[in-house]
Amino acid sequence: MSGGINAFRHDQSGYERPTLGWRCGRAAAWNAPCKRGPSAQGACGGQNTCAPIKGGEKWQCRRPAADGGPCTNGPGADGSCGLRRPPCVPRRTLSVWRGRLSVLAIGFVLALVAILAYKTDAISGAPTSLDPGPLSAPHSHFAGADPCSTCHTAFGKGTSGWWQAFWSPAALMPDKQVGDTAPHRLSAACTECHSFDGKEEHPHNQVFEKRADLGPTDCLMCHTEHKGRLAQITKLSQTQCQSCHTRVIKDFAVDHPQFAPKFPYDHLQAVTFDHANHVNKYFSQSSMQALVPPGGCVGCHIVGDGGRALQPAPFEKTCANCHADAIAKKDFVLFRWPEIDNNNIKSEEIAKACGASAVPPPPSDGKPAPAFSGVSSDPLNAMSAYLLDVPADSAADYEKQVQDLARDMMANGADPLVDAVGSHLSKAKKEQLFSGLDSEQVRQAACVWAGNQEYSQPGQTNVPGWRADDLDLRYTHPKHADPVLKAWIDAIAAAPLPSDADASDRFVRARRELLSFDGGPGMCTKCHAVSGQRGGPLTVSWQVELGKSPALTRFDHRPHLDLLGPEKTCTSCHKLADTVLSVENTGLKGIALDTCEECHAAGKVRDDCQTCHVYHQGHAFRKRMMQDAM
Repeated sequence: MSGGINAFRHDQSGYERPTLGWRCGRAAAWNAPCKRGPSAQGACGGQNTCAPIKGGEKWQCRRPAADGGPCTNGPGADGSCGLRRPPCVPRRTLSVWRGRLSVLAIGFVLALVAILAYKTDAISGAPTSLDPGPLSAPHSHFAGADPCSTCHTAFGKGTSGWWQAFWSPAALMPDKQVGDTAPHRLSAACTECHSFDGKEEHPHNQVFEKRADLGPTDCLMCHTEHKGRLAQITKLSQTQCQSCHTRVIKDFAVDHPQFAPKFPYDHLQAVTFDHANHVNKYFSQSSMQALVPPGGCVGCHIVGDGGRALQPAPFEKTCANCHADAIAKKDFVLFRWPEIDNNNIKSEEIAKACGASAVPPPPSDGKPAPAFSGVSSDPLNAMSAYLLDVPADSAADYEKQVQDLARDMMANGADPLVDAVGSHLSKAKKEQLFSGLDSEQVRQAACVWAGNQEYSQPGQTNVPGWRADDLDLRYTHPKHADPVLKAWIDAIAAAPLPSDADASDRFVRARRELLSFDGGPGMCTKCHAVSGQRGGPLTVSWQVELGKSPALTRFDHRPHLDLLGPEKTCTSCHKLADTVLSVENTGLKGIALDTCEECHAAGKVRDDCQTCHVYHQGHAFRKRMMQDAM
């Protein structure tokens, strides 16, 4: 062919045939394309020769310019031109040869797939084109004997099932998972086992009202399988995070925003403990050295488990040396016999209910009995006034109700008090409130009080529990985490505020008396946090709840403690505050970003997003998954 492909350009040739499979041309030595292109069947025209033409007195051999122009050699003696060319020959175009090679390549691949598909079971270990590779170790345990069908529901349904799965993603997960906004079918297979605190198709499983531009997501955008047993399919890249987050963070130490001023203590602490006050004021005293837990921070915190927050050691190990005796001295007085101006309980009533021995004897000298003088000089305590629905300040306002209660207790023991508590604290569990209370002892005490005398309990008096003594019915010698005292504090704290003004005032006084830091057993709430609205129901945090990580973040003390040792590492980040109770009653300064940047920075310790952040919110496993695995 003459001139190669360029000889057939639009500016050098009389035709273009880019879509045909044929091209007309001559031998390269003639250096000229054919005038006419091939027909649809690939046929080319004839041959062109130099023709003799007489110009004046001479003959010349000529031809059209498209066929090469003037002939170099002139005519012979007989006037004929001797120059002849071979005819235009159809040749296959380059696109045809490329197509043939493509068909051969596709055929070879299909043949190889067919050969390798002969063994389709991955268990046998034979190579197969249908095995995409082993699953990651966590998923391989739940795949079962037929692993492909666990996620790919088209598996085992023959050629038609595969063909349907190829053209329709809807064939890749169960019908019950299909919906108008359903993600990829394989993502639905993931949510058969995995659950989240929110919709799985939402970014971070939550709705961002300020980012309406965020579209639905699916599991396959970040997690893909068949990369081998050691593959970490949960690991994300910085690029994936930055695909949505508009604030670009290339360097943690430079680009990350500052932490909140109270971080990480910006939540209600279950137990209030002022580190600065204890360390600077008490632990430094020589007289306290024997009582302070040894080891500094690790003396009070359990460092072995690590985690975001370190669990404090039990009360008996950390606080009991200083506070156990103080707790035991805070008795809870349920009822106190108050000052009475007029005795309305006759001796005959006492004798009938309690026996003649309960009636005070007359004067031995035969003189008339002196004028009545109440054995008590104290007003009615706040809890008794609340239960009896009477004012507590004046005997004239409460003495009738108090003496009526005494008559009832002489006949029925502790039942009248239990009923009064039940009517005021309806949601409380009375069996817990009065656990261990001896009803007969209450009846005997009421008989003595009605006779205007102090009651003396026989036997041991320093045993923890309910007892009537002198003029009180009290719960005495409580211990830390005492179940009875805890039940009373919970009941009075959770009770709603009465709507009546007087009743509301009595309730608030009773609650204050029970929860008092100083005089009452409520010194529990000096350490255990109380939450709730003023005047409304309250909640006492009895258990130390390790601080939950803010949404989509995580932190583990374990690797940090392993670096320098717990005693030195703790104070490297947690520094005592300069002012008392400065940050949420912890006595600690908030941790600034600079503290983390000392290690987490370019060229030092890892500082990518996933070091401290997680994508999913509230990830958990469904119960069904565990049932299927059993």
